Amino acid sequence: MATIISFIRHACLIIYLPLETHPMIEQPNHVSAKRFAFTLVEVLVAIAIISILIGLLLPAVQASRESARQTQCINNLKQVGLAIQNFESQTKELPPSRNYDHFQSWAFLILPHMEQTALPEAWDDRLKYYYQTDTARQTPIPMYFCPSRRDGKILSTQNDDILSPFEVSGHVPGVVSDYACSAGHGPAGVWNWITSNGAMIMGRGETEPPTVPTGWYAPPLAELVQWSSRTNYASLSDGASHTILVGEKHVRPSRIGIAPEDGAIYNGDHPGNFSRCGGPGYPLARFPTDAYQTNFGSYHTGGVNFVFADGSVRTFDPSISTELLGRLTARNDGKFAEDN
Repeated sequence: MATIISFIRHACLIIYLPLETHPMIEQPNHVSAKRFAFTLVEVLVAIAIISILIGLLLPAVQASRESARQTQCINNLKQVGLAIQNFESQTKELPPSRNYDHFQSWAFLILPHMEQTALPEAWDDRLKYYYQTDTARQTPIPMYFCPSRRDGKILSTQNDDILSPFEVSGHVPGVVSDYACSAGHGPAGVWNWITSNGAMIMGRGETEPPTVPTGWYAPPLAELVQWSSRTNYASLSDGASHTILVGEKHVRPSRIGIAPEDGAIYNGDHPGNFSRCGGPGYPLARFPTDAYQTNFGSYHTGGVNFVFADGSVRTFDPSISTELLGRLTARNDGKFAEDN
């Protein structure tokens, strides 16, 4: 970079000086007057030099900016991982992917451990996502956004609605996010049911009126009485360093802000908003336009970032084998990454 800048300065010096006064050009004895105008040839040469220099500098500037964005994304995930560890340290449980159907997702539950206290205070824990205030639903958290994809001001635009004729109808917008918890590697993870083998799965909840059958859908107009998680560090039998907690979620550009791929991150109703699968049948997206709805992926050129249960952040190339990826997204399959 320093060499290029030096070259630019020298080129500008040559361009600025009239032809007769260039120090590198031998001066004839009979020169009687200085010429202050540029010839057409000099102007064309100057334009050509500047164009070449811009062509050399632009890729370097773009690469530097993307490197900074990826570093910021990694730092975001480190903060998310630390908040999850603090949550577990305080409650002796890992945060559930959602504490119960229609209520809060993991991204909301860890906010007090990210020094975000105002938003939880604005949220009524008894009520479903759809009945929260605009402030509670739409307040963005900068650490939940990857700068390579977007800033932190995007709200969901479609499909954050509840499928019940007895409750609020229509889209209820909320802030989105670029990160999702691991729902494991099996089909159950797509819906993030209690049978998912990810580290963070749907919690146990009690509602009033009660849910029938127990542990599945919250009935219309139900309020959440209490909840608990189904996993903790002891349940990560594959080891904390072998278990993914959260990673970058794949979202096609045409689906930005649209549930269930990219709806409101705090909405525990649509698993695609806040969770992803990884493993056989669920590879990492290679390109932003890949037609996946429930997979991990990123807009980085260098790979996809994940935070593990031990707090480490690792970047995987999209070509990683789905078998290995599945071993890392499952918490208790008994198959370690070193075995592959």
